[in-house]
Amino acid sequence: MALFKIFVDKKGLYHFLLKSDSKHIVFISVGFSTKTNCLKHIQTVKRNSVNDQAYSRLKSNYGNPYFKFRKIRTDETIGISELFLNRSVMERKIQEIKQSAVHAHIDKLTYTI
Repeated sequence: MALFKIFVDKKGLYHFLLKSDSKHIVFISVGFSTKTNCLKHIQTVKRNSVNDQAYSRLKSNYGNPYFKFRKIRTDETIGISELFLNRSVMERKIQEIKQSAVHAHIDKLTYTI
């Protein structure tokens, strides 16, 4: 079963990650100042993950594809992917998020790194 997990970084910012059904991390968010704000953005990902407009497909300075997941109305960035070897690998990762996020549960614990 897919799962969202919340963690706090060394600067005190809250992030979430999404683990797929196969337990691989498929998405990590940017940092948020509060846990409440982090939870709100998890709900945004759950609602909008199937909407292709939420994914901005980009290329790094070195030509590697990556994507930003963003709020559609405000264009606020919720998370930035890793760099991928090619576009098809990136598209597979986006498909995995689309399949996992909607039904993913939210872990009640908050982890610290």
